[in-house]
Amino acid sequence: MKQVYFFLTAMLVGTFATAQGFLPAQVEKDGLSFNKASDAPTQIDRDAFWSHDCNADNCSDWVFDNGSDIEGAAWYEIDINFECATQGPSGPYNQWAGGSGDGSAASSMNSTTSDNGTLMVDSDEFGQDANYDANWVENCWVQTASPIDCSAEPFVSISIETRYRCWDNGSSDDSEKCLIEISRDGVTWPDISTFSEEEGVVDYGEGPVQSRWEVFEGYGTGDQSDNPTIAEFDITEAAGGQSTVWVRFRWAGTWGYSWEIDDIQVYATPANDTRIDNYASYTNYYQTYVYEYGAWPLSQIPASLEAGAKVYNAGYEPQTGVHIELDHNGTVDMSSSIDLEYQAQDTLTIPYQPTGLGDVTITYNLSADAEDENPSNNTLTQGFEITDFSWGRDDGFITAAFPYEGTDEFIAVAGYDVESDVTIYAIDVAIINGYEEGTAGIAYLYDVTDPDYLSDTTPSSGGVLVQSDEVDLVGGNGNEEGEEVVTWYTLMLEEPYEASAGDYLAAGFESYGGANLQIGEAQFTYDNSAYVYGPFGSGSAFGWYYTNEVPMVRLNLDPNAEAGVTDLGETQGFEMFPSFPNPTSSVSTLQFSLERASDVTFEVRDITGQVVYNIDMGTQAPGMNSITVDASEFAAGAYTYTLTVNGERATDRLMVK
Repeated sequence: MKQVYFFLTAMLVGTFATAQGFLPAQVEKDGLSFNKASDAPTQIDRDAFWSHDCNADNCSDWVFDNGSDIEGAAWYEIDINFECATQGPSGPYNQWAGGSGDGSAASSMNSTTSDNGTLMVDSDEFGQDANYDANWVENCWVQTASPIDCSAEPFVSISIETRYRCWDNGSSDDSEKCLIEISRDGVTWPDISTFSEEEGVVDYGEGPVQSRWEVFEGYGTGDQSDNPTIAEFDITEAAGGQSTVWVRFRWAGTWGYSWEIDDIQVYATPANDTRIDNYASYTNYYQTYVYEYGAWPLSQIPASLEAGAKVYNAGYEPQTGVHIELDHNGTVDMSSSIDLEYQAQDTLTIPYQPTGLGDVTITYNLSADAEDENPSNNTLTQGFEITDFSWGRDDGFITAAFPYEGTDEFIAVAGYDVESDVTIYAIDVAIINGYEEGTAGIAYLYDVTDPDYLSDTTPSSGGVLVQSDEVDLVGGNGNEEGEEVVTWYTLMLEEPYEASAGDYLAAGFESYGGANLQIGEAQFTYDNSAYVYGPFGSGSAFGWYYTNEVPMVRLNLDPNAEAGVTDLGETQGFEMFPSFPNPTSSVSTLQFSLERASDVTFEVRDITGQVVYNIDMGTQAPGMNSITVDASEFAAGAYTYTLTVNGERATDRLMVK
């Protein structure tokens, strides 16, 4: 019996299925790298009877080993190991973790106590050796040096804060695994020559006992966790009521990226604990295949819309009356109620209908008949903007620059499903600062159903319905990663395109390379719903590859659109400046300027969407004003703060360390 569940603000990877059916490969490891910021929550406050913060000064609490001495094994003489790390991965492809790829280490993951160390296996660094054989299968582990006493608890769970990116290159051998394994005597463990959960059993004389759990089940090439992800497992079958329990973390793979572990807790499984699991979508994407749009024109919102969320019973008592209330800008809709047995899961759907222009904040609130012992994981918040003319898959926040090498030739496209007849006048793209004056670019509108769409033989023309003129970009109109207000470069189509309901379109932008041109990427998106073309394959092979970061290429529906630049995120009547210091462990001060006397409110939310601080400041005088936030009582992690002035909002991020 097992269940993995991650607390994510983004959705997990899914397979997109439409009429077009294209399935290009994921980008190769030696090509495209991502540097995506993450806002995952830190550890849940539990009454743990055993915990370890992976302090590097206490490395003797762990035993490190590998399978290198097993003659005849696929990993014979391959002595890769875990380590007590004080920094993040340092391999040549550590850009995904915020590194530079030049041999210097990335920062440690954003776990609660990463400052004092983590447990890490850096396969990427190991694999850069010139003598590395791509057929090598790595196999190593770290385990507790002393047993854990679980005798007082009949139901036992374990949680870790963790960060991981998968590299399996689409391999069918399924050789890359991150595993948690349990032993009752410190000697008898699941067989290290096997990797599946089904084979991870131990017989202590009373029959087979499940003793292995896969941490990132279902991950494929390029998939990466949040930073950090909280992974929790019910290990009752192996550990419940046992006086001696050893824990082992095991890695197997072939020149992967890295796996980091921190802030381990072993605790009594609660009786009543339902939670929102690893899937939530305000379009219920996995069932409806309706894209999630960060900027969604009112004309393109379906007449019937539903949200979906997976729920899971982590408590050992059966739960009745499990349901979700969906709050969208103060209007509440409710799902049907279901019953969930121990370790059962299901997906609840909630019909709703947003109206009017502006930001839509969606909050999922999970309830059941029994009082939940851990209500902190029962709420999740998402959001999007209803616009008049701007139509974007991205959420308007730049998390990465694409491509990593700005001199690469590339095409980046994002798909759009047309709900109602509409005219498209232009394509907007978020350009990153650093490009050369006069750099050429061009935009395309594609027919996704055209057989030549995503054609390697005609990558710039396959499926093109209409394109813009080639534009020489004017300097000084780029963006920086993490900017709140995005500057959009508008490329007018040669002629407006009349799209019909039911059309499948894609907005694309092409760079010819060589001029340090990059565009912004935003939040996670699903497999095979956004694509890039360029030298991103093995050996810098050109081709089409899907990407899980949304290229910031939007459709522009404005009949008065003009070529040039626009700040779609500008606020009216005030300007908000970044808080300082940020990150902070104590206080942080935010300044803002008002053009006139205005009503002002301010709030801070944690990554789950819960309001942790708010104040109604009433009417404030024109000119410079300030707010000081005492963050000393906040848990370490990422937060958002929102300043609202006469109904206009500006939001930015605050890191608490």
